[in-house]
Amino acid sequence: MPIPDRLLDSLRRGALALLTSVLFAGSFIAGKYTTAELGPLTTSLLRYGIASGLLAVLMARSPQGFKPIARQDFLPIVLLGTFGVLGYHAFFFASLRHTAVANTALINAFNPVVTGLLAALFLRERLAWMQYLGGAIACLGVLVLLTQGNLPQLLASGINLGDGLMLAAVLCWAIYSLLIKQLSQRYSGLALTFYAAVSGCLQLLVLASWERWWQQLGTLSPASLIALAYMGIAASGVGYLLFNLSVERIGPTRTASVVYGGVPVFVAILAGLFFQEAITPTMGVSMGLIGLGVQFVLRSP
Repeated sequence: MPIPDRLLDSLRRGALALLTSVLFAGSFIAGKYTTAELGPLTTSLLRYGIASGLLAVLMARSPQGFKPIARQDFLPIVLLGTFGVLGYHAFFFASLRHTAVANTALINAFNPVVTGLLAALFLRERLAWMQYLGGAIACLGVLVLLTQGNLPQLLASGINLGDGLMLAAVLCWAIYSLLIKQLSQRYSGLALTFYAAVSGCLQLLVLASWERWWQQLGTLSPASLIALAYMGIAASGVGYLLFNLSVERIGPTRTASVVYGGVPVFVAILAGLFFQEAITPTMGVSMGLIGLGVQFVLRSP
C-alpha cells in the first residue's frame, strides 16, 4: 500500500526533530548505565565536560565566534549553569537510581507545561484557555503515572523518591528555559548553550568534590565510558544542532511538539530493549494524556 504524499512530506519535514528525539531518548538509557557506577554530580560533570569541549569547537567555527558577556548578564548566565546543567542533571541522574527509565522520560515530557505556566506567572505571557486546558490534562497524566492509576494513593503514601527527583529536574529546566528566553534577545542559542555548559561545569567541579569524582574515574567500566561519550557528543552536541536545524525548517512549536512527544515513546522502546522494562497500561494512559496536554500547550493561541 503506497504512503500518501502528504504523509511522506510530513515525515521528511519532521525527520530532524524525530532524529533529535531518538538522540535525546538515548541519553536516558546511557544515564542509567553511568548512575550505577558514578554519583549524579560526577556524571553531570563528565557529561558536560565533554559537551563543553564540543561546543567550544562549534563556537570557534561559528560566524559570531566567542561574544563577550555583558556585565549585567553575568549573574543570569551563572544561573543558567546552576539550573540547566547542575540542577537539572543532578536531579535527573539521581532519579534514575530510584525509578524506571520510562517514568523519568514521561515526567520530562511535562516540561513545556511547567515552562508555559511559569512564563505566564513570572513573565506575564498570555495563554489561551486551550493551553490552560492542556496543562490540566498533562498534570492529570503525571498524576496517573505517579500513582499508577490510583489517585487517592498520592495522599496516602506520597510520591516515589525517583519520580519526585525528576519533578525537581523539570522545575529546574523550566527556570532555565525562562532565563534562556530573556537572554536570547542578546545571544545566539549556541552561545547560551556554551556559556551555560561552562558555568555548570565550574560549579560541578566544586560540588562533585563531595563525591570524590577523581577517584570514580579509575573504576569506570567500558559501558559507562561509552555512555558518557554518547551523552556528551550525541545527545548534548549533535542533538542540539539537529534541534536548531529543525527549528529553522519547521519552527519551534512543531519541533518541540515532535521532540517532547517522541522522547517518551523512544525511551519506552529502548528501556524495553536494554532493561526489559515493560510498558504498562498505566504508562500508556499517562503517555497519552501528557502528549495530548503538551500538544494543546504548544499550540499557538
